[in-house]
Amino acid sequence: MAVTLTHLTDIFALGFDDIIDVRAPAEFAEDHIPGAISLPVLDDAERAEVGTIYKQVSPFTARKVGAALVAKNASAHLQGPLASKTGAWKPLVYCWRGGQRSGSFASILGQIGWRV
Repeated sequence: MAVTLTHLTDIFALGFDDIIDVRAPAEFAEDHIPGAISLPVLDDAERAEVGTIYKQVSPFTARKVGAALVAKNASAHLQGPLASKTGAWKPLVYCWRGGQRSGSFASILGQIGWRV
């Protein structure tokens, strides 16, 4: 579900249980939504690697490499910090720019059955 806000404070009225920031740790450290939980789908080095492949090889190859890394990291989050979440859990997932990272992670969470 796409969310459009007029003011950042509107986010807290939407009824989400957690706000999940899937950006790389350096991006999260630079700035994030107050109260957001950092669950990066790419670490800083992986993000740089995918970006380099995108520019030097091809967008397709970068997406393929990125998808494998996102799947690996999503698995770690599911077995770690998200392992105790019930079926009623409703997270808001965000990233930056194109939304591919948040879209990928949200798709995985949605396939499990969480309302994202």
